Amino acid sequence: MIRSSILRNIGISFIILSTSCGSRLDKIYEPTLVGTPPYNAFIGLVRLDNGEIRHYNYGEGNKEDHSFYIRSQDNGFTWDTIQVENKWIGADVKSPISGEYIRLETSENGVLALRSNGSIDGDWTKSLVYETKEGEGSYIMLKPPVTIRKGTRILVGAHSTARFGCGVFYSDDDGDSWKRSQFVQSPHHQPGGVHLGKRWNHGAVEPTVIELQDGRIWMIARTAQDEHYESFSEDGGETWSELTPSPFYGTITMPTMNRLVDGRLLFIWNNTTPLPEKEGNDGVWEDVFTNRDVLHAAISEDDGKTWKGFRELILNPNRNDPDYGEADQSLSLDMSVHQTQSVELQGGKILVSLGQHAEHRKMLLFDSEWLNETSREDNFSTGLENWSTFLYKKGIVGHCAYNRDKGAHLVADPEEPKKQVLKIVRKDSEDLEIANQGAVWNFPALQKGRFKTSVYIPEGSHGGRISLNDRWFNPSDTTAYKFAMYNFAIKELQPNQWQTLVFNYDLSGKNKNCIVTDEAGNEIATLFLNRESIHGLSYVHFISTARQEDKQGFYVGYVRSGPS
Repeated sequence: MIRSSILRNIGISFIILSTSCGSRLDKIYEPTLVGTPPYNAFIGLVRLDNGEIRHYNYGEGNKEDHSFYIRSQDNGFTWDTIQVENKWIGADVKSPISGEYIRLETSENGVLALRSNGSIDGDWTKSLVYETKEGEGSYIMLKPPVTIRKGTRILVGAHSTARFGCGVFYSDDDGDSWKRSQFVQSPHHQPGGVHLGKRWNHGAVEPTVIELQDGRIWMIARTAQDEHYESFSEDGGETWSELTPSPFYGTITMPTMNRLVDGRLLFIWNNTTPLPEKEGNDGVWEDVFTNRDVLHAAISEDDGKTWKGFRELILNPNRNDPDYGEADQSLSLDMSVHQTQSVELQGGKILVSLGQHAEHRKMLLFDSEWLNETSREDNFSTGLENWSTFLYKKGIVGHCAYNRDKGAHLVADPEEPKKQVLKIVRKDSEDLEIANQGAVWNFPALQKGRFKTSVYIPEGSHGGRISLNDRWFNPSDTTAYKFAMYNFAIKELQPNQWQTLVFNYDLSGKNKNCIVTDEAGNEIATLFLNRESIHGLSYVHFISTARQEDKQGFYVGYVRSGPS
C-alpha cells in the first residue's frame, strides 16, 4: 500500500490542536467540522477495535485496478490517504459472530456479497448472492449492514431502480447467503393544498432499519411526502407492516438511525420541507431540491417513544452561493448535506459523515449530550452563521438546483448604529423565484417553553410575520405559516421603536394557546394553535408579508428560546 498525507485543506479547515488525542476529543461538544469524506457519505465509514477510523471510497476517483480510503488515528481530527491496489477495497461492518467484515454491493446481474477472510486487512471474497429477474431493476444504494438477534441475523436496507418500494436483504449465516424480504411501498405525492404540481414520485427508498428492545424491526424510509414513512417487522425483517407516516418530517431525503452503546437511539435526517411544487412539474425526475441545505439530529432514551434535540447539525456552508448550482458535475450530480453515516467514539462523541458533492460533503464531531440542551440564543454577534436567509434565483441550473441570492442581512441598529441587527424586506426582482425575504433559526425542541425576540417596525412598513414551527422551511416560503403551530402578525405593533415579544406556549397542556406578552408580562395577543406538533417547537420563521416592494421591512434584534 502507498500512504500519502492529506493534512492539508481539502474543502474545510482542519482542527489542529497541540494537546493529546484524548483531550482534544474531550473538548468536543457542539458540532465541529474535522474533514471531508472521499465519497457520498452514506456508506464506507468504520471504526476499528483499535480506535482507527476509516472512510472507504466506493467510486469517486477510483481507477480500474486500485482505490483508496482515508484513515484517522486520532478520533477524526487528522486524516491520511491509503492507496489500495484493488478496486474492491472491502467492507465496513464487522460481524459480532465471526469478526469478519461484510457488506452488499450492486452488480449488473443482482447483488454481490463482500466478505473479509482474516479481518479487515485480510483477503476478500465477493459472490453473487441474489440474481435479479427481468423487470426487477437494480438494487442501488444498499445501506450498511445492521446486526440483530445478538448478531445471528444481518439486515441491509434496500430499494430498486424499478421503484416498487423498499425492504431488506437478510442473512442468517454470517453473510454467506442472502434472501430478499417483502417490499412495501408509500403513496405517491399528489397536487393539492399548496402544491400545484406533483413532486418527484420515487416511492419508498433508502430505508434505515433498527432492532427495537421488544424484538421488532423499525424501518424508516425516504418518500416524496412531507414525512418519512415507517414500517415494522415482527419476524426479523422478512415481512413488513403497511408503510404509514412516521413521526419525522423529511421529503426526498435520506434518514439514518443508529443505536448507541448505552442503548439510546440517534436519528439523523433533514427535518425540512421544500418549497411548494409549481404547476407543470408533474412528478418529473428530480426537478429541483429546495430542502437539502440543513441536517438535523435527535436522540431517544426510551427506544423511540420520545425524542430530544431536533437540532441543526450543520447548515450547508455553500447555502448562500450565487453559483450554487454550477459546481463541477463530474464530481457528483447532487449538491446537498443529505445522506449520512456515523460512528460512536468514546465518551459519547459521534463522528458523522454527511453530504454528496465534494464541495458540500463534510465530516463533523459532536457530543451526544449536546442534543439534551434546552436553551439557545443569538444576537448576531457571530453574523448569520446560524441562520438561513438566502433567496432563490429563477431557473434550474446544473443538477436540480437554484442559484442563490442575498436575502435578509445585517445592518446597523436604527437606534444604536454600532450594533448589528437583522433587516427583512421585500425587494422585487424579475430574477427571483420569491421576493419576500425571510430568516429561519433553530432551537432545541420543547413541548413547553418560552421564545423571546425583539422587533422594530419602521414607519411605512408593509409588515411581516413570526411563525413558530417544528421543522425548517425555506426563508422565502410564503406558505410556511399554514404548517406552523403559532403565527403572529407584526404590522400592528407600535412603529419606530424596539418591542420585546415573549411567546409562552405549552403543547402538552389542555390549553394549547400561546400567550404573547411584552417584557413586563403585559399580554399583547393570544395565539390559537394552528397545527398540532408531535415533538414540540424547534424553529422560528420571520418573513416579510408585503405584497409589493417594501424597502422599509422590519428589524430583528435578538432571539432566545428556553423552558418556561
